[in-house]
Amino acid sequence: MDNICCGIIDLASKVCNITSGLLGGKRLKFPREPRPRTLMRLNVLRELQQPLGATSTYDVAESVLRLADVRLEGLSGLLRLLRTDRGLLISLAGSALMREECARCLKEVKCEVRIDFEEEYIPIIDPRTGARVRVSDLDVFRIGPDFVMDLAEGLRQYVLMAEPAKPLCDSACAGLCPTCGADLNAGPCGCPPLNDERWRTLAGLKNDREGS
Repeated sequence: MDNICCGIIDLASKVCNITSGLLGGKRLKFPREPRPRTLMRLNVLRELQQPLGATSTYDVAESVLRLADVRLEGLSGLLRLLRTDRGLLISLAGSALMREECARCLKEVKCEVRIDFEEEYIPIIDPRTGARVRVSDLDVFRIGPDFVMDLAEGLRQYVLMAEPAKPLCDSACAGLCPTCGADLNAGPCGCPPLNDERWRTLAGLKNDREGS
């Protein structure tokens, strides 16, 4: 087992409480850093030091949130952190708006996305011993050695799965003319209707019956 630090780092005070080792019980002080301001990056040292089953909840309210190539507006919900035997089980139940293109007329449309996020995050460093925490699952989300948990990528993956496959500006959207590209919601464009070749045989049978 690798020991990253022979003491426990208290990130709130930026003090490393050395209990043994070469420094003989001295206290190392680190420069103070501001607490992360975004809810997507949380310092969870306090939550990791809680007993098994302890929970913490936070109200989420973000007017604009960027997750790499995903932009959310008006994100609101409830964030819940549950202490597990390995780390923290993170749950986020909420909703947000995404800017999409209408699948028919290509106009910009805002779509509501329901978010039901739940993933376990495991620390790289044990907050009590300073030892490295090894896991066999390489796809699991990790909490950094500074005990800052970054939710951005996990949330981004859930949002992409939740976004509508074919967003529409309106269920009655007429779309674009396949010939000239005009927006048919504004009215007819004047192009002659296209004949679907797949129906030509049936149309011929209909004409034969009418002529007999």
